Amino acid sequence: MNQKYINGFILMMMALLIGVTYYFREVIVERTEQLKNHELYQSEEYAKKIAEYLVEKSKLKDLEKQLENNPSAQKELSHFLSTFLTKEYQYIFVVQKDSRGYFRFLLDGSLEDKADFHELFFPNSQTFERVWREKKVALSSDSEGVEKVWRSLLYPIVREGKIEGILVLDFSKEYGRYLESFNAPLISFIWWVRLFLMVGLVLLSFLLYRYYIARKQLLIDRLTTAYTKPYLETFLNTHHLNEYHAILLDIDDFKQLNRKYGYSTGDKLLSEFVALLKRELEGYHAKIIRTSGAEFLILLPQSAGEIEVIAKKLFSRVQEKRYFIENETIALTISMSAIEVPEKSPSMQNILRLLDEKLLEIKQKGKNNVAILGVRDASEVIYSNLDYIKEALEEERLVCLYQPIVHTKTKKIVKFEALVRLVDKEDENKLISPFFFMDVIKGTTQYVKMSRLVLSKVFETLKKYPEVNLSFNVDLTDLYNPEMMEVILSYLKAEKESAKRLTFEILEDQEIQDYDRVNMIFSQLRNFGSKVAIDDFGSGFANYHYLIFLNVDILKIDGSIIKELENQPQRVKTILRSIREVVTSFEYELVAEFISSETIYDAMVELDIEYTQGYYLGEPNPIESYLD
Repeated sequence: MNQKYINGFILMMMALLIGVTYYFREVIVERTEQLKNHELYQSEEYAKKIAEYLVEKSKLKDLEKQLENNPSAQKELSHFLSTFLTKEYQYIFVVQKDSRGYFRFLLDGSLEDKADFHELFFPNSQTFERVWREKKVALSSDSEGVEKVWRSLLYPIVREGKIEGILVLDFSKEYGRYLESFNAPLISFIWWVRLFLMVGLVLLSFLLYRYYIARKQLLIDRLTTAYTKPYLETFLNTHHLNEYHAILLDIDDFKQLNRKYGYSTGDKLLSEFVALLKRELEGYHAKIIRTSGAEFLILLPQSAGEIEVIAKKLFSRVQEKRYFIENETIALTISMSAIEVPEKSPSMQNILRLLDEKLLEIKQKGKNNVAILGVRDASEVIYSNLDYIKEALEEERLVCLYQPIVHTKTKKIVKFEALVRLVDKEDENKLISPFFFMDVIKGTTQYVKMSRLVLSKVFETLKKYPEVNLSFNVDLTDLYNPEMMEVILSYLKAEKESAKRLTFEILEDQEIQDYDRVNMIFSQLRNFGSKVAIDDFGSGFANYHYLIFLNVDILKIDGSIIKELENQPQRVKTILRSIREVVTSFEYELVAEFISSETIYDAMVELDIEYTQGYYLGEPNPIESYLD
């Protein structure tokens, strides 16, 4: 057959297949829309029943007036709304328009970010105005600026022809993704089939051009023109890390600059900042890599000179630079750590860990500084070597330091938290943080061996000091481990009097699935008089579900929340008040960690947080230093 006809036939078949896949995709999309509309209709009926109840419940004609001077009614109806929250809904609340045309909260049944009565509400959607004007139910097409919300159902609460408020049901992002992706695999498959057929129609040169553009976008940050993290992996595949210096720097308080001047101005600042780095490092063959928002990693050849000289010169230049923003001249400050990678270079991950740890240390001491790590600092990566850790445990080179937990108002020590450290092989005065070795030995026999040693040290201290109460960390996965539980229970049985002065601080790295099993384990510990504390409450998986389903004695507020008191004091105080209120009702003890300054401590006093812990109140030290 003539090649011309063969090509024509192939093109026709490809066009036909593309048409068929397009048809099937449209059919599936239509079916998906029907499903979504059905679900939204059911939600409208749901909202209707809630609104009817609110009208019936409020005996007065004006819902706002009834609630205004009746906090108990506010609380009762807000709680009533919260009972209607399901996995489909993220928030539920009622708003009303005041005489000045502003929307204000009347009720808020949301479980998080709860608004106060009459608090202003600024919707981004014009749908609110339309519903208030037309008194007809509507569905917004956006999320009103709330990240966790997919769409919002707006149901007018009408009585005798007059609108008294708008009931808002916010669909959760997860529910939206579920509806949007109901037929996503099939749609995706059809889309890829069609794309494959269409790609067969384009020229090879176009494909090569697109590949070049895509690769450039992947490896070069579009905003700053610095390299991206994927570039770092590509670079290290062809270069030896030990031939380079590494500098990690972060612009201090950049989030506050964004909030003050706006993100567009912040983007401009970042672009100018990277341009400055490029000018100052010109001739050094440096690689500038943007690792996160305002954090950059710089790699430059060791042949460029001494890292201390280069880093300090760069730090000085950055401080001298002034930026003109909105008729205001500002200077950026940075926290910087630098290292000369040793000849026996560890992985880039370990180098970044060292730099990041030093950067955090600088920020905790006031920011705006530079620290140079020597070869000795880099050699600390040996502490992550399993053989080194195994040898340390076999030689029992392990100690416990103790950090005090104090009664906030009196500052009297009520308990100590035991913190494990390994002792350096070459220098017995140098203690090795779990940061280096804990993740390495998790799940190994060495972890059980370490836990035995720690328990031994803890009970030895309890026996030596009969008036002392101690706590120590135990991972939730440890309690699932029969061997580990056998070790723990054997100590509790042997030392029953000491067990009454011991608290188990529970850590977890995965969501609890079987609460009954966990409560049974907790009961075994509490049967000996020991207490159970949930550590890092408010982060990760440790949330209000734990209060509902777990029987514990103590909650320790996550340090990341406490740290934010310096940046967003009012918001954080609101959250802490809510935590304290819930904990008080459950009759739990409440401990705030990471009390690093007098300002944070004073905030704890103001909030009536009963117990506190942190470097401001006492660093980890041998227990004798606090008892003598």
